[in-house]
Amino acid sequence: MRVGHVHEAGFYSSEDEFRALIVPFVEEGLAHGEPVVIGYDDHKSALLRSWLADASGVAFISDRSLYSSPAKAIAEYRRLFERHVGEGARRIRIAGDVPHAGNGGRFDGWDRYEAAVNAVWEDFPVRSVCLYDATTVTPEVRDVVERTHPHLVTPLGERFPSGRYEDPASFVGLPAEPDPLEATEPLVELSDPAPAEARHAVERVARAQVAGVVVDDLVLGISEATSNARIHGLAPTTVRIWAGRGRVVVHVHDSGPGPRDRLAGLMPVADSVTRSGLGLWLTHQLDLDVALIAGPDGFTVRLRGGRAPGPRR
Repeated sequence: MRVGHVHEAGFYSSEDEFRALIVPFVEEGLAHGEPVVIGYDDHKSALLRSWLADASGVAFISDRSLYSSPAKAIAEYRRLFERHVGEGARRIRIAGDVPHAGNGGRFDGWDRYEAAVNAVWEDFPVRSVCLYDATTVTPEVRDVVERTHPHLVTPLGERFPSGRYEDPASFVGLPAEPDPLEATEPLVELSDPAPAEARHAVERVARAQVAGVVVDDLVLGISEATSNARIHGLAPTTVRIWAGRGRVVVHVHDSGPGPRDRLAGLMPVADSVTRSGLGLWLTHQLDLDVALIAGPDGFTVRLRGGRAPGPRR
């Protein structure tokens, strides 16, 4: 038996095709005594329960906070895998829906997730299947799915390699979608600020716009991003802050190229002595939308907290 992550994707156009894809995947796992974990919404979970002769062996995770952010999902699943392997599981099966416009969510950042799990879960005996509704998925999301899954499956039971698969180390995701606030003048612009100055600025602006817990996350996030820019980036460092419509947007920009690791921030760094990159991972654990934007003029960490704009279409 292969030890490592087997990552598959499939597209369906009806409930019957969804059933043809998911039921054999689950039933085969149950027949082999494998833990089966399902991270679908209530509607899909209810459908699956009705299709299975016995759903008692399936762990349904209905708490959508599992997919609150890519880094949190990676960390939560790794904890789950460690527990099952510790209990003797030889293979673990998972299926779930990442957010995208087709299911009412935002796909921003989940392209990196779909690429990253090919590497960061490779130490575990996991088989995962990601099923997308072909009637609602956008061309951009479908393109990412085909480039991030080594194998594709069909409702007819066919399984074949994706000819468009890209190694996670070279995968290039979708560009960060601009926030409408970024087209306006920032309320604050700081040049080469100390982390304390950046913290005080975002706290002052954010208090009138977002909840206290979001303010706290923005304060911590801007502190980590500013420190990283000063230590690992190239001067000058510029901090810009926008606010309005119940959200706050922060840019921390430096003139360097940004991290070489395309998976930066999605896993804690192994070098615990220098802590290089650990702040970026900590930032990804906050309840913020985090985007890493590399451009010809340098590298930007964008933090966004509060009410998000509409989903990417």
